[in-house]
Amino acid sequence: MFTGIIIFILILFFLVFFIIYKRGMIMKMFSLQASVPASELREELEKTADQVIRRLESQIAHLELLLDEADAKSELLAKQLKTAELVCLDEELLQQLTVKHYGENYLPVEIVHESPGNSETTASVLPRNIGETKDGIYGDKRQMILALSAQGYSVMEIAKATGLGKGEIILMLQLNKK
Repeated sequence: MFTGIIIFILILFFLVFFIIYKRGMIMKMFSLQASVPASELREELEKTADQVIRRLESQIAHLELLLDEADAKSELLAKQLKTAELVCLDEELLQQLTVKHYGENYLPVEIVHESPGNSETTASVLPRNIGETKDGIYGDKRQMILALSAQGYSVMEIAKATGLGKGEIILMLQLNKK
């Protein structure tokens, strides 16, 4: 047993001496192993940064396209707004002309059909209070509302022409469907 302890002490002594003697080389070996993962990490970070930059550039290009599209739509909307203002002015002018030519008891009803290449305006003159006939029969208004609806006039236009409210027009049209 005494020899086993002596052998163990000798081996231990030899290891300590070897470590002290080769200390510089061991330090370099461990530091190289630490620097290799650090350089690999740096390379991975650079690759990731390049990918992120590429993705950001593509997103920026996409946003620029969206901005250009929004600008074009804004210009189109401005043109449509100007067209709508002109239509409103035309309606006012038509109203004035109708009052001059047909008198106060008649109201112009105008339907504007617009397509991108073609602009048509159909105007007709209807009595302002259609249902007020000699007999004052409510059925005449009902027939007129149904006729105007069948011709494609909107509820708003029918209401203007008949002097009735939109709710009355809608109710009468719904009752007719039953």
